Amino acid sequence: MLVVEMRKIIKNFRFLPIAFLGLFVGLISGCDTDDEDVAPLPEISYVGLYHASPDAPSLDILMENGRINYYPLRYADYTNYLNFYAGERTMRVSPVSASNVVVDTTFTFETGEAYSLFYVNEYDNIQAMLVEDEEVAPAPGEAAVRFVHLSPDAPEVNVIRSEENEGETLLIEDQGYLGASSFVTVASGLQSYQVNLAATGEEGLSIPDLNLRSGGVYTIVARGYASPPAGNTNNLSADILVNN
Repeated sequence: MLVVEMRKIIKNFRFLPIAFLGLFVGLISGCDTDDEDVAPLPEISYVGLYHASPDAPSLDILMENGRINYYPLRYADYTNYLNFYAGERTMRVSPVSASNVVVDTTFTFETGEAYSLFYVNEYDNIQAMLVEDEEVAPAPGEAAVRFVHLSPDAPEVNVIRSEENEGETLLIEDQGYLGASSFVTVASGLQSYQVNLAATGEEGLSIPDLNLRSGGVYTIVARGYASPPAGNTNNLSADILVNN
């Protein structure tokens, strides 16, 4: 049986954007009582960053060679959505306070769109995985959930949802490593989830007593090692990221 551990993330403020101060300065300096002198608002995208490489050190994130984090992005840290200028952006990743670049990727961010950027794989092969976050608007009394498989040594899994007096429901089937499901609408309120091995049905991860608010949008992330290498304590775990 896989190691079972559960960790919830609601908010995480350890990662603070500093490269975008010029954006706000520009907005302030552009304000004027004469409407003709008011600068147009910049085109913005929304990007949340998550560190899922289970043997990687803490990271610095650079955009066009300027570091955008004030504090290190540690394993299992999540930034919530940050405001990025839309368009083509080059993002680089280095170990904290180091000069070597371990990830160098160019992305195109569309105006008004939201994205999740996961740093995945083991450190020797670390890479950036970008997922465009579809827009969902759950009705009153409902929430939306998706599942992202970021455990490098875990097999394909099924995600089972259970709620008191309603039994179990197969929510997501045969999700492999680096797979991200679409959002699925569920009833809000108190509920539990199991992540089971698709091939055998064996339980790999239990997420009990998860309270989803009405209208909330969530990502369940499975991360860490099913069988950690010697000296590594990042066991298979779940994080709950709040998209809305």
